[in-house]
Amino acid sequence: MTEFMQPINPMRITTGNDEWSFKTPVFALAIQDDKVTFLTINGNFYTPEKIKFAEMNINGQWIALESHKQPSLTRPTSDT
Repeated sequence: MTEFMQPINPMRITTGNDEWSFKTPVFALAIQDDKVTFLTINGNFYTPEKIKFAEMNINGQWIALESHKQPSLTRPTSDT
């Protein structure tokens, strides 16, 4: 099941290539399992593969969003 969430602070994505870029405000995030899709205010869906980066406006500053994959923790097994 897909869950939609609206960002608390203004958010935008940047799309394009080396020659041009286009910034679009984000209306909502669609989250399904571990995949995020950005829903823009003009009704388009963008996956992370299609965007250069995303930004969020915090205290009047546009801050680039980053994601870091966390290593999974393995619990030591006891051989007793």
